[in-house]
Amino acid sequence: MKRSVKIVFIAAAVFVTLATLLVGAFFLLISPNINVLNSPDLDLDRMASYSRTVKVLDSDGNTVEDVFYGNKIYIKLDDLPEYTAQAFIAIEDKRFYDHHGIDFKRVASAALSNIKSFKFREGASTITQQLIKNTYLSNEKTIKRKLNEMRMARRLEKVYSKDEILESYLNILYFGSGIHGIGSASRVMFDKSASELTLAQSAALASIINNPSRYSPYTNEDNLNARKTLVLKQMRSQGFINEQQYSDACAEKLVFSKNKKSQFIGGLIKNACVKYNCTEKELFLSNRTLKTEYDEKIVTAAREAIKTASQNFDGIIRVLVLDNATGGIACDETTENGYINPQRSPASTIKPFISYAPSLENGMNPMTQILDEPTVFDDGYAPHNYHDRYRGYQSLRECLITSSNIAAVKLLQGVGVENAKTVAGRFGIKFGQTDLSLALALGGMENGVTLLELANAYRTLANGGIFSEAQYLSIDRSPMLEIRAVGDDTAYLLTDILRDCAKTGTAKKLSKCGIIAAKTGTNGSENGNLDCYCVAYTPKNTVAVWFGARDGSVIPNKITGASCCDIIKYMCDRGAIETDKQFTMPSSVAYFEVDEKTLRETHEVYLADPLLPKRYRSRELFSKRHLPIQRSYDIMDYLDRYYWDESDIYFKERDYQADEY
Repeated sequence: MKRSVKIVFIAAAVFVTLATLLVGAFFLLISPNINVLNSPDLDLDRMASYSRTVKVLDSDGNTVEDVFYGNKIYIKLDDLPEYTAQAFIAIEDKRFYDHHGIDFKRVASAALSNIKSFKFREGASTITQQLIKNTYLSNEKTIKRKLNEMRMARRLEKVYSKDEILESYLNILYFGSGIHGIGSASRVMFDKSASELTLAQSAALASIINNPSRYSPYTNEDNLNARKTLVLKQMRSQGFINEQQYSDACAEKLVFSKNKKSQFIGGLIKNACVKYNCTEKELFLSNRTLKTEYDEKIVTAAREAIKTASQNFDGIIRVLVLDNATGGIACDETTENGYINPQRSPASTIKPFISYAPSLENGMNPMTQILDEPTVFDDGYAPHNYHDRYRGYQSLRECLITSSNIAAVKLLQGVGVENAKTVAGRFGIKFGQTDLSLALALGGMENGVTLLELANAYRTLANGGIFSEAQYLSIDRSPMLEIRAVGDDTAYLLTDILRDCAKTGTAKKLSKCGIIAAKTGTNGSENGNLDCYCVAYTPKNTVAVWFGARDGSVIPNKITGASCCDIIKYMCDRGAIETDKQFTMPSSVAYFEVDEKTLRETHEVYLADPLLPKRYRSRELFSKRHLPIQRSYDIMDYLDRYYWDESDIYFKERDYQADEY
């Protein structure tokens, strides 16, 4: 008997010793002051980066929104309803305010559960531990990772208050669908600030974070409702809410919206990182204030127009508005979730830069005659006009207004591809190594252009041929950063022609919008379209609208570049785009009269002789450096037909010829 007692005593002593050693080792490993497992150092700057904001100011200096690291909206704990934070505490860590980073009761319970199942299923993570895991560690389920998590959580609790930890935690939570932080989740899912959340909405958000896929409000609403009820029960049992609040919250019907990430903010953050030569994290650590040309009036009109257009269009829509004077982006809205700026075929919108600007710079004028007919070019290239419509001889002005494909290719062939690319390049158009063919005239490019590049090329015309980079950040224009793409005469002539395009041409839906120049473009085939554009500009703003097909699909042929005009018209009609000011005509151009009779007979452009009757004259705008010659009908023309005999017959004949010519 004594022997058995002795054995039991020894066994108990061994057990206690081992247990003591294990507990001691456990506390040694999770000691905040001893780093046995080589866990990451607690970097308070890194922690702070998750709560730093970038302030965005609009064109009037008003705050657009505070942007959180990773394009999240930061919300302070004091700005939240008390029950919102309590919902997360109730379901995630009910003893949050009582422990020092680790809830040992939950740890013991989880350990027993894991031993019974022979699996590492439960971790008993506190809110502090979850914050550490999401900011420092991976999601791997290993004992080492768990011990490091505990150690760092205990250390964090020594330097951060409970409220600071809770605030950081709420702002780094993942809610699925790329949504991080309660501020963004509230804005996306309920279209409101987190400060306005109801009790039921708070409980729903606290439910989602357990498993964003399983409790998604968009795909598993029944699961979410069951979990929401559980959260409310926990809140009631822990004394956070009373029975009436519980009943009302359970009965509240939740309606989830699907707001998306900001296209403008996404572009702004990328722009700022390039400008300041830093990473996104470094940008937010710097706590910068970013000044922009963001215009709320324009943005509101664009959003309304996109909403209307998207009801009858299952594709991508983007509306981009530039401030011509500064190059700042006043509006960048899209149907997509997050920032997009793809390279696509510009279709006919590239014609002014690859065909017409080089031709005007090379000596042609708006009255230059071009034969618009089916043509097979030297390399076998045989483009077609829209609907195979050909108009015979047309002026350069008419060809651009009607967007003749044949004329654009002929003009490109005339000036040469390399010369044309040089001119278009000064407008910011980029070309690939294989962009060597006449198909460039119609937007046939290796890589294509972005809508931002295209819009800025038209802005260059609005600015009299002066190119500078467009960007989301608002900065003072510097002459050192400006390039003259073409003469102010060429820029104004193209603007004058594109104003006619908006009156009677392919962009005629804008004919009642006031003073505006525009060009449309459509890239597609009989099977459907891929890209549709309208780019328009006034002295103040340039507006670019793009309808794009999604991968593997097409846009119905009934939707073309002309369809994009509807969005611009909507914005003009609501006064978002100013169209009441005239473009400033430079001294390098002027109106001259043309010999219309010779033009019709020979398709050659001559200035009208002073003696030519008015009925045979037409008026056109010309560059003073590229004036056509004057075909004179003076006495020398008469002497070619009559001998000089000092009689009155010369004067009578001359008067007769002048009247009837």
